[in-house]
Amino acid sequence: MKTNTKQRNSFIVSKALKTFVTAAVLTAAASQLAHTADSMIVGHVVGQDAVSAINLVLPLVEVLNCMAFLICFGANALCAQAIGSNDMDKTARTFTSTILTVMTLGLAVSLGISLFSRQIVELVSEEPHLNDMAYNYIHTYALGGWLQMMSYGLCLFVATDGRPRMVTIAVVAGAITNGVVDLLSISVLGMGVEGAALGSLSMFTVNILVLLSYLRKPTSSYRLKWPGKSLFHIFIANVKEGAPITLSNTLMAVTIMLINNIVLRYLGCDGLFIWSVCLQMLLLSYVFIDGVIESMFAIGGVLMGERDLRGLEILVKQALIVIAVLVAIVIVMMYLPGVVGMLFGVERGSTLSFELSRVLRIFALMLIPFSITQILLSTYQILGHEKASVITATAQTAMLVVGVWFVANLEGVDLWWGFVGACVLVLLFQLGYTYAKSYMHQAPISPLTMIPQTTTGLTYDRSVNYSLDDVYDTLTDIDIFLKESKVPASSLFDINICCEELMTNIAQHSKGRIVKQTFDVHIHVNNEGVFVTLKDAGRPFDPIKAGKMADKNIGTKGHEHMGLRLITQIIPDITYKYMYGQNTVFIKKA
Repeated sequence: MKTNTKQRNSFIVSKALKTFVTAAVLTAAASQLAHTADSMIVGHVVGQDAVSAINLVLPLVEVLNCMAFLICFGANALCAQAIGSNDMDKTARTFTSTILTVMTLGLAVSLGISLFSRQIVELVSEEPHLNDMAYNYIHTYALGGWLQMMSYGLCLFVATDGRPRMVTIAVVAGAITNGVVDLLSISVLGMGVEGAALGSLSMFTVNILVLLSYLRKPTSSYRLKWPGKSLFHIFIANVKEGAPITLSNTLMAVTIMLINNIVLRYLGCDGLFIWSVCLQMLLLSYVFIDGVIESMFAIGGVLMGERDLRGLEILVKQALIVIAVLVAIVIVMMYLPGVVGMLFGVERGSTLSFELSRVLRIFALMLIPFSITQILLSTYQILGHEKASVITATAQTAMLVVGVWFVANLEGVDLWWGFVGACVLVLLFQLGYTYAKSYMHQAPISPLTMIPQTTTGLTYDRSVNYSLDDVYDTLTDIDIFLKESKVPASSLFDINICCEELMTNIAQHSKGRIVKQTFDVHIHVNNEGVFVTLKDAGRPFDPIKAGKMADKNIGTKGHEHMGLRLITQIIPDITYKYMYGQNTVFIKKA
């Protein structure tokens, strides 16, 4: 492998991440706040026991999440790679197969939980006075559980297609609907926890309706195409890709259930309430964690499709920085005395309020190591390190249960320190495991992230300044790289002409408002051909459409973009996509 990484910087990848994370965090925040609002309204109107009852059946809600993760997360990653490699046929078949699977399995799981909700509640709870409320909530919620799965899948697909802000609009509209339905059903109609469940289902319905309006647009990458005999194979591929993150969420659901029992046994109902509030703070952190992870899967999947390992390396480093800053915001909030307790109906100055504040300050210490492990777990999954993903997911959830149980049985040691110790131990294990793998791996990989340092084929990477001098210097480098890569003369000429026209056009017309911005050039050569990707963060401009318009204007006074017309003729396999606030041009020369 031969690589040119001259002057490759993080501007383009970082801007894509920030654009996506901003929308994804707002989306996740609106979604989580809608669920948290259920607990807050229920806590004030119905009472603290109702909050505990909803928490008891939260693992059942996580079952629906796990089903959505299993089917949709893997499919979304595969679609991102297909979009990155400009394989629209694979994108359409994967999308169609996923929608069919979600509808079928979603309805089956929702029906199963609804029919056996009474037995499930009695299995997870030993407190009879909480069971009726828990049953009323999950029985109502399960009837529309398939809506949750469909909403989650469509959010992933639309965001990956470069429209995370559309997802934000959908979720905010859903969250507002949820709030209105909560107030009417709980406060006005007195429906209690059943009203909270109806509020959540109304949110998912609105999400789906808004997102379907985008999927019908011509700019959408997704089309319905019957997969035929490949339906089962696509399903297996989706499951394989989504299995690690699904395992992590499944184990987390089991972990919540087991910790519920441990806390209830050792600390009673007040302890369970405190754990319920701590869990809500953990889920609030997940707002940020999920936002970053969704961004990584979308952008990272496209980068893998482009065979851009350097871009993936930049993405992971930027993601770790972003998540550390965002989770710190939650930690600061948890250190504010009495504020969190008041949100959940705890009287300020009461004994319970003081105890809750003390516990939150201990619990906050686990969030940073916990979030770092989640980001690294996602990196392993993007890279296809299934074994590392499974080991990390299992270790994190198992250690939480073991750590809390072990500390609970120690005299004179606060149970809550078990959360902190477990997360720190898992991160230390992760460090040791990846360092060992980096030495044992046949091809060199980076410790901790496990990103390969080599790839099949030849790669050229460079960030280019918005000046013609730097453009011409880069074009000279590209010519040398292609010749050293033994690209045939005819292909060499075509690619050089395309790169010159497109890069010159970007330098002269596409610069945005950021003074020090650059645009990226990524070229990969292998046995299948030459793959060129150009990305800039300037104003939206479709060079392919402009070239076709110039073709129509021949013989008239309008001769603009004639150079762009030329490149559409010499290389037919060229496409444009506006994704994550960036112009992206894909070129393939077989």
